[in-house]
Amino acid sequence: MTSTDNAVRRGTVHTRVADGIGWIVFDNPSRRNALSVDMMDAIATALGAFDDDPTVAVVVLRGAGMEAFAAGADISEFAEQQASHEAQRRFDETAGAVFERLREMQTPSIAMISGYCLGGGLAIALGADIRIAARGSSYAIPAARLGIGYPLANTEALVQIVGPAQAAEILFSARRLDSAEALSAGLVNRVVSPADLEHAVTELAGSIAANAPLTIRSAKASIRASRHPGEAHLKDRAEQGIQTCKRSDDIREGQRAFMEKRAPQFTGK
Repeated sequence: MTSTDNAVRRGTVHTRVADGIGWIVFDNPSRRNALSVDMMDAIATALGAFDDDPTVAVVVLRGAGMEAFAAGADISEFAEQQASHEAQRRFDETAGAVFERLREMQTPSIAMISGYCLGGGLAIALGADIRIAARGSSYAIPAARLGIGYPLANTEALVQIVGPAQAAEILFSARRLDSAEALSAGLVNRVVSPADLEHAVTELAGSIAANAPLTIRSAKASIRASRHPGEAHLKDRAEQGIQTCKRSDDIREGQRAFMEKRAPQFTGK
């Protein structure tokens, strides 16, 4: 098994590519991986770069260590952000760029969650296609305790995943949910032991990377169109993806591999 590690450090965000998996690691351990403006800018950049990289079949987002995925925005920057209109604008635009990248990217994404997953950290996790969590992780959106108007796009994402009643409880109470409650509410797909988390995520990411990339992207486009039935351009994009699969070399390779009882070798063409 080969591995390529770019060992790129952008402030406190690390990225690397290994076996078709693009890893984005939030690294701010003294603040439980809280996200500074510079970190969010680096995350948006990394998401865009991986989405444009044909060697990356799936993206995994995680926090450094096991204490936290991300404990929200870095509150040490709050005073500066509130002190000037320009600082507040930059924060809003940078955070918005991360969530927009997650919504628009064609490459599938997985959030690998351990420990604290709060506020903006939870918003990033909800922007991923799949969320795998460690037992003992905790979840909250504390906006109501901070006097923050929670962004509409993030609220829409929360409602689509857990429904309006669960979203209301999460937003109104600002209380923390444990991993069992998060699983029951639909915030996460699966809960595993902390010791098994990285293996479970890597195994899932590897299985995605081994499948036909055009099919995966087509499925992602169809899922997005299904979540936004009134947006005709999303339906058109999904239909185009389905037609692209029908004309691809990969569909013929998949059929040959099935008949020959071997693993397919997909090229994304």
